[in-house]
Amino acid sequence: MRVVVVGNGGHARACLDAWDAASGLEPVGYVAPDSGDVLGLPHLGSDHDLAALAADGLRLAFVALGSNHLRAEVSSQVRAAGLELVSVVAPTAVVGPTATIGPGSVVLHRAVLGARARVGSGSIINTGATVDHDCVIGDFVHVAPGVNLAGTVTVGDRAMIGIGASVVPGVTIGADAVVGAGAVVLHDVPAGRTVVGVPAEEK
Repeated sequence: MRVVVVGNGGHARACLDAWDAASGLEPVGYVAPDSGDVLGLPHLGSDHDLAALAADGLRLAFVALGSNHLRAEVSSQVRAAGLELVSVVAPTAVVGPTATIGPGSVVLHRAVLGARARVGSGSIINTGATVDHDCVIGDFVHVAPGVNLAGTVTVGDRAMIGIGASVVPGVTIGADAVVGAGAVVLHDVPAGRTVVGVPAEEK
């Protein structure tokens, strides 16, 4: 099953490095405004060429862009071009049998999804992050490397949980909120707010 990768930055390289050869998905090239080093993949054109690639028989795409908002926007463009989004799960990740992962999401090396954890569409569960039992991760979220989400945490759409942050059980992180690197979140974070520090407080 041939897949076009959208993006050519560091996140694209991280996703390709984590690509499971046993998944049956084969990345055959990438689209981006300019060519770049995407671990040897050929440059197939820009985002404007997606519809033409679909017309030529490509049916699957993976959007490898680090920005939550840009990833959401481009994912809509990919669907409009007639392509279906696929998910990428690194072979070193641990995904519980009752966990679910939405289309277009990625679970990178050594990340863990616990029992009944749910990840929406287009989200990033980055290197070494842990998402414990019954967590709900919205669409186009970024859970950065080394984050620890305890059980029953809810993360709203497009939220960003910074590297090494920890969130205690039952907390809700609102849509478009930002949790700073290394923060320890003990209470709910309203939508659109930024919290930093130990314990995390609004910036």
